[in-house]
Amino acid sequence: MDNKRPVKTDGSTTRGRGLVSKAVKLVIVLAAIGGLVFVGLGTNGSKPTPPPTEAPPVKVAVMTVAPEPEFPDTFELPAIVEPNQVVTVSAEVDGRVEWIGPKKGTRVQAGDPLIRLNTDLLEAQLQMAQAQAKNNQTEFDRITGLVDKGAAPSRDMDAAATQLAISKAQLEEARIRVARARIAAPMTGVLNDVPIEVGEYVTVMPQTTVAEIVDTGVVKVVVEIPERDIAFLSVGEKAQVIAEIKGREVSLMGTTTFISQLADARTRCTRMEIAVPNQEGFLRSGQIVRVRLTRQILKDAILIPLAAVIPMEDGKAVYVVEASKSQRRNVELGIIRGDRVLIRSGLKPGDQLIVAGHRFVAPDQKVDVVPESKTQP
Repeated sequence: MDNKRPVKTDGSTTRGRGLVSKAVKLVIVLAAIGGLVFVGLGTNGSKPTPPPTEAPPVKVAVMTVAPEPEFPDTFELPAIVEPNQVVTVSAEVDGRVEWIGPKKGTRVQAGDPLIRLNTDLLEAQLQMAQAQAKNNQTEFDRITGLVDKGAAPSRDMDAAATQLAISKAQLEEARIRVARARIAAPMTGVLNDVPIEVGEYVTVMPQTTVAEIVDTGVVKVVVEIPERDIAFLSVGEKAQVIAEIKGREVSLMGTTTFISQLADARTRCTRMEIAVPNQEGFLRSGQIVRVRLTRQILKDAILIPLAAVIPMEDGKAVYVVEASKSQRRNVELGIIRGDRVLIRSGLKPGDQLIVAGHRFVAPDQKVDVVPESKTQP
């Protein structure tokens, strides 16, 4: 018979065991939660980053760079029209104005009569000179006969010959004075002014101006050439003169006839004159026109649209297409002609120059060549 008795436990012991059991369960739960959090964080931290998406090609339009065999390097300057010649006609003998022919503004030819002076006094002087010359001729003939006969010394014939020569010269002078009382046009041109009236007395001393004739059949176009350009120009070269006539532009060709050897000390510009035929009367004295001159003819010149050039901090650049990618080229610009510009360096024939869409590309960026109408605005 088993003599052992069951051991009795009190309530405090039972409650202690329950608390221990709950604590253990709580630790297990917290550990599980911590493990799950750790696993979650570890999973998120080690997840690989997806590769970046490649940008689509930029649509661009291109042109093939091709040089021009000859390109004139021209420039324009303002100029002023001057008459080719202005002649002031003056009286060469004293006399009263008896007749005035053509009126102001009339075109006259060389030799046309303009003015006639009264010749009463001049005709009288001519008659006196004729009489004196006739008398001296008779005296010379008489002395010559005497000398031939030995009746007079030879010195008498010498004196008679001198008097005859003087009288003939006086006769010729009288004839010329009568002739010059009839004033004719010394050249062809327009009678620009007749500052006298019929009945007015004109004199040689002081000299009286009786007419002014202007030659505008050929005009001089005067232009001041800057110092940097004068070395390119020479006498005999052609020049284009552009004038506005009745609201429309007229282009005339002229020839350089004069280049001054002295530059203006203040402006450093040199006077150049261009002779331009003006039979139609398009150009008038004092008119302002433009002159187009050529410095030189450039060979194999590369010109591109000015809009294709991009200003940079250190200069100018353009973009070209190479292997379906855009590449930047630094360029040196020359003269600008309208919407085109000369490229001195940076491009070569055959390059595929981007002319539209170039502001949306960068170096080594893929591009898609399309017609210009389909590029980005």
